[in-house]
Amino acid sequence: MGKSNTYSQIDRHDQLLGLLKSADCHKVDDLALSLTVSRRTLLRDLDLLKQRGYPIETEAGRGGGVRLYKHWGIGRLQLNYQEVIDLLLSISIMEKLNSPIFLTHLNSIKHKLFASFPTEQQARIKKVRERLLIGELASDFVTSNYKAIASNATTQQISTAFFEQKILYIEYCDEKKNHSKRCIEPHYLFLNWPVWYILAWDIDKDASRCFRLDRIQKANTEKDSFRLKRANVLMEEAEKYAKKL
Repeated sequence: MGKSNTYSQIDRHDQLLGLLKSADCHKVDDLALSLTVSRRTLLRDLDLLKQRGYPIETEAGRGGGVRLYKHWGIGRLQLNYQEVIDLLLSISIMEKLNSPIFLTHLNSIKHKLFASFPTEQQARIKKVRERLLIGELASDFVTSNYKAIASNATTQQISTAFFEQKILYIEYCDEKKNHSKRCIEPHYLFLNWPVWYILAWDIDKDASRCFRLDRIQKANTEKDSFRLKRANVLMEEAEKYAKKL
């Protein structure tokens, strides 16, 4: 079995344990569907977990299914690299929104997550956190034509380009329904809740621009990197958008 396949199986087993713990009982077919694997693969995964000592119970017949013994705890939580990054950035957003609740234990969680990275990577993640800008609430006019964004191939490309400081090609539809193709450097993510923007440097126009994430129809990350511009170079454009919104 290849190394990538091994990691994939480990991630799937972690997800399966989480699903089993989340409810009293599950149908095998429902679990297979949730994990996008075949019924045969799901049954093999269950057997492997049983062999490793996980207290998985099965009950045949109507109303039966698969369950994890309810008094057993999953124990150590295993997260992959990107999951830790996403969690740290989510914590940063919560902190910058100054939420009056849910922040009690976030500082402790943040320090534990940071401690899992080498010093060099900690510095890199800190810089990424500083590239998240929080503005005011979006106006009623903006939210009236805003479409919530689901995680998909486009958002994954945007996330990769933002975090790794890679040039991004996008297909964009502006407020007047004009379509264009842009080559941009995604320097900052800017939130006017609930609307997200990329504060970017438009390479073709040689100027800073804001792009609303829900209007980006396609995105493709390139291999070329860019050097991060200082915030004040791009802030004028962000402030202009903030006033409009």
